[in-house]
Amino acid sequence: MTGAGGFIGLNLACFLARKGARVVGFGRNEAPAFADATGGTFFSGGITSSVLSAALATYGRPAAVYHLAGGATVGRSIANPLQDFEESVVSSACVLDFLRRYAPDVPVVLASSAAVYGGGHRGSIRVDSVIDPYSPYGHHKRMVEELGWPYHAGYGQPVAVTRLFSVYGEGLRKQLLWDICRRLAAGEVDLVLDGTGAEVRDWHHVSDVVRLLHAVLPIGEPSFAIYNGGTGAPASVRTISNMVLEAWGGNHRLSFSGKSRPGDPLSLISDSSGVPEGFQLQVPLGDGIARYVDWYRAEVLGERIDQGRRRAPRPRLGSLWRNSIDD
Repeated sequence: MTGAGGFIGLNLACFLARKGARVVGFGRNEAPAFADATGGTFFSGGITSSVLSAALATYGRPAAVYHLAGGATVGRSIANPLQDFEESVVSSACVLDFLRRYAPDVPVVLASSAAVYGGGHRGSIRVDSVIDPYSPYGHHKRMVEELGWPYHAGYGQPVAVTRLFSVYGEGLRKQLLWDICRRLAAGEVDLVLDGTGAEVRDWHHVSDVVRLLHAVLPIGEPSFAIYNGGTGAPASVRTISNMVLEAWGGNHRLSFSGKSRPGDPLSLISDSSGVPEGFQLQVPLGDGIARYVDWYRAEVLGERIDQGRRRAPRPRLGSLWRNSIDD
């Protein structure tokens, strides 16, 4: 599993480990939490042929591969597009070509992003909708998807692409929820956020996301498929922000600057037909936001949380190699 030290990767690795899989993780930097949570092995140093070969020599052919490594945000891709290209596109080419040589029949899940759709869509977006990214991040994710097809068509690699929407959950230390909680913890009463507040996103709890990534793993005859990794339920940035304030408690005032970041679409909502048949969400948005606030106050601030108001226990982190190249 590549990207195993990241937010989604570590959660997926834990999920697989709990199912009894042996997970081997790959990433750019050391990830002590990986081994502690999963009992698996982590290879740092980036996604290179030599690192993958070392894992192959130690553990043999993988049973499945989850490729989650890549650029993380639109903003970082705009600031350094070449680095984003290397992290997303070059790493994907390295993984796919390594598998072409040593494990061309192993199923692969490629993590993509709703950013491939761009900003010209209204309402929910089907997986067969026109894709028109306008940030380096979105363009590079599109290139990752396009790399998957020739390795399937030419070499029989089973590939599933999952276009992830707004993934959130306990442990996420960046983006909107983290920023609001950080400012609330600092004592801010008047919060002014970027944008208009009317921007609409599809918020998907990480525990449901990892279940989806596991569900789309191509089994059986070699195939190439694309899925939407969203809930199909729109929520505006203003709505989400107010949910955080309500879960936090106290009297706060919320407003928006009206200035949006370059490359940020006004609306990105998944069409529910883009998920595997029978797949069901388990974490409603309101519960997920409340759980995040509880996590922040307990784990970051060290507060004691009244168990009577806690929505659900925080999932224990874990990770695995699923006898595959996982990260």
